[in-house]
Amino acid sequence: MARKSRSDEAVESIEAMIAENGWGSGFQLPSQRTLADELPFSRPTIREALVALEARGRIEIRPGKGVFLAGSEPGGATPSSGAKVQVPRELSGRVSQMYQFRYAVEPAIAGLVAVNGTNAQIADMNAVVEAMRKAMARQDFAAFFELDFSFHSLMIEAANNRFFTEAISPFMELFFESQKLPLAFDEGVVETVCEHEELMRHIQAGDAAEAHRAMERHIQGVAKRARVKLVE
Repeated sequence: MARKSRSDEAVESIEAMIAENGWGSGFQLPSQRTLADELPFSRPTIREALVALEARGRIEIRPGKGVFLAGSEPGGATPSSGAKVQVPRELSGRVSQMYQFRYAVEPAIAGLVAVNGTNAQIADMNAVVEAMRKAMARQDFAAFFELDFSFHSLMIEAANNRFFTEAISPFMELFFESQKLPLAFDEGVVETVCEHEELMRHIQAGDAAEAHRAMERHIQGVAKRARVKLVE
């Protein structure tokens, strides 16, 4: 029998804490620091456990606000490992425009993260990428899609520039849809993980120019995999 990872053990401990305290839907969980103080896990392990819980639909991470319990219970319905993500039947022109918008904006954001991102924010992004690789290994495409969106949301926040956040926030629903497309065609999961890992190497090195170029390549790749024309 395979030994559980530390993050899996942390997930179980957090679930036990929720059950013991009788916390229900909408309850705000203690901060990562508090959880790390009360449970025998480091903050990076706690972050990875929270990402896993969010992918399962157990919690909702709201940037700048905290972590809240969602409506589902442990053992409840979760996406099947091979589930295809549904997207609108018509790939409208707005989706193509969203990819063009992302190509213009996200490379700049990635460059800013390399110089503005805090150690904690970069650690959160790394935890998500690691969780994406695990979801890929078990072919849980629905969880992978949720994690992919979380990664890009964290990246926007880690730029620590409110103008980017305010510029993008009105379009997050369409941004969310654009993230689904490559997975709807069941392609490019490995490429997406590799592209994220390359991006994180440059961000951790503090290399804004290379982070910018890595994000450009990533958006080009996901647009191609989604069969969306990207005007460069």
